[in-house]
Amino acid sequence: MPRYSKEFIAEIKNKLNVSDVVNKFVKLTRRGNEFVGLSPFKSEKTPSFTVNDSKEFYHCFSTSEHGDMFSFMMKHKGYTYPESIEYLASLAGLDPSVGIISSNYNDNFVDNTNLKKIFNDANNFFKNNLVNSDPTNKYLIKREISKNIIDVFSLGYASSKSDSLYQFLLSKKFELKDMLESGLIKKSTKNNNEYYDFFRSRLVFPIRDSRSNIIAFGGRALDKSNIKYINSSENKLFKKGYNLYNLDLAIEKNHKIDDLIIVEGYMDVISLYQNGFETTVAPLGTALTNPQIEKAWRYCKSPIICFDGDVAGNKAAYRSAINVLQVIKPEHSIRICSLNDNLDPDDYIKEKGKASFGKLINNAKGLSDFIWENEYSKIKSLSPEDLAGFENRIKSLINEIKDETVKNYYKKDYLQKLQDLRAVKNYQNNNYQNNNYQKPWKKSNFVKISSEILRSERGSINEDSSHIREKVILLCIIENPNLISDFFEEIGILTFNKSDFSRLCSFIVEYASNDNKELEKTALKSYLSSSEFSNIVSEIYKEELLRTYKSLLDSDYNDLKLTFIELLNRQSKIASDTQLEDAEALLAENMDDDSFEKFLKLKKDSFIKEN
Repeated sequence: MPRYSKEFIAEIKNKLNVSDVVNKFVKLTRRGNEFVGLSPFKSEKTPSFTVNDSKEFYHCFSTSEHGDMFSFMMKHKGYTYPESIEYLASLAGLDPSVGIISSNYNDNFVDNTNLKKIFNDANNFFKNNLVNSDPTNKYLIKREISKNIIDVFSLGYASSKSDSLYQFLLSKKFELKDMLESGLIKKSTKNNNEYYDFFRSRLVFPIRDSRSNIIAFGGRALDKSNIKYINSSENKLFKKGYNLYNLDLAIEKNHKIDDLIIVEGYMDVISLYQNGFETTVAPLGTALTNPQIEKAWRYCKSPIICFDGDVAGNKAAYRSAINVLQVIKPEHSIRICSLNDNLDPDDYIKEKGKASFGKLINNAKGLSDFIWENEYSKIKSLSPEDLAGFENRIKSLINEIKDETVKNYYKKDYLQKLQDLRAVKNYQNNNYQNNNYQKPWKKSNFVKISSEILRSERGSINEDSSHIREKVILLCIIENPNLISDFFEEIGILTFNKSDFSRLCSFIVEYASNDNKELEKTALKSYLSSSEFSNIVSEIYKEELLRTYKSLLDSDYNDLKLTFIELLNRQSKIASDTQLEDAEALLAENMDDDSFEKFLKLKKDSFIKEN
């Protein structure tokens, strides 16, 4: 890390007001001697953020964040202290290298500064080329990229001439070693005295770091080149496996992001940005790496992978999901958004619209669900051999997780799913033996069961998970009264944590027992809505719950039955565990024969159910 002199820092403060810096990221309005605006640290509608130039500080009343221009860049953009000094020095028109007081670092820094100057001049060169290139502009028009977006991303064009950039950089008096270090100029292998441009006949994309410094370039072929995309080689500023394209614009408004979308390529990033999905980034000519995921975590705890919807894209997404198991940690993971019909994000938006794409992003799968469903899709049948292979793969994947806390939760989650899967197998075997087997097994059955049950325990609904599950059970019964006749005994002995739900369930069973009552959805729901349980029914029929479980309620009846069995099994197991815990507590308190007999009976029943 470079160290800067106090005099240099003071010079930056003399040349810049705090409001000059903050106003680049927050819309400020003057109010007396101060400026006010919406907090950059928290979503709000009423301004609580103030800037005072005379006192050289900002203060956010909604988050209590307070500091000077340097701390603002550190908190808002995630910069280190030296990075904030370097950025603000450049903003003030000062040369950052002048203020460094570490001579060992200074030599290194000058080299990096020369590289940055080469990249900036090269970018201007490419941009000027684009203005005069009709074919390239026609290509961008065809891709529906607006002039404003061309400017935002500083797109350029490298002509077909072999050494035009080389001659340009020579005219700017850059040294040959720095040009070669940049990767933009290459030495001929045929003639020692000849040098050529790395990019030719390509649309050029400047690659910037999180502070908007250009550190490399990417290029898309506009001729018949076999290699569609290339990047300039790695240098002191640029490491392909560590940087992310467009990260600077993605974090421009806020460095804490809810949905950071990771796509495959430059054009996907640009298209999504133009369509309002500004927090979109992409890896740089490599498969998505764990260091890139860890960099994304600085700004978003659960970024969304949204690769192309073809076979290659699906495989790449799954590889990324498996790889990230090695680095996931508490509160840090990824989500996966699966496209279909062989579409990439750009094509998807053009064909199906922004709203549809936004829905896909909102419904992105969690990492554990995505891996489970992918591995489950490989099962050809519910034979013991296939299930054993599936279980071995799942356990092997769990062992990839390095963080012990996360590993334990994955283990618990997946083992519960495996237990649910065995229950489906047992149910279908029993049906077959009793001549009640109505439908061949489908892979989709358990995938649906798994995701629905999990969503009841991890969904966004701010409510105890057991109450959600109990509501779903009652909702299934009311919406599908045939479940009552198919599972009359099981429903009759159900135990609910919430007493109101227990009373409602008993009332429904009593209703179904009366031969004079019509066992139809509309009749049952109407009867319950006009009864003493109308408030409970209204609570169950909340819009959010209906929306979350729409796919379950609309599913084929036989599929629904399988899901319902899993809900019953889970409810029964949880109730049994609760009763056993209560009996154990009672035994510890009373230490009498009755308490001991009750505890033994429940323990025995629990053992029988588990086996």
